[in-house]
Amino acid sequence: MPAKKKASPPPAAESFEEAADELDDIIQILEQEPTSLAKLLDDFERGQALLCYCQDTLKSARKRLDIVEAKLQASSRIDESTDLSPDEEPSNDDDVRLL
Repeated sequence: MPAKKKASPPPAAESFEEAADELDDIIQILEQEPTSLAKLLDDFERGQALLCYCQDTLKSARKRLDIVEAKLQASSRIDESTDLSPDEEPSNDDDVRLL
């Protein structure tokens, strides 16, 4: 008799906050006395899926923040260079002169 295929797991969550709340609930359940081994394993698997979802969401948010920060820094550098008076213009002469 072939092994029973498990149904595909439901999507992790609709939002990061929802996933974090559900993960917190699962942790509470796992800390208590489990009702059965099968339920324990199901809760553990669901918790792992939620944890991966949360970690991926946080990584994505960090990348987006890094992009925004880089754009702000680039904009700030452009603003600083256009604010210089002609006397304060940076020198493009990179040669070292020993005379």
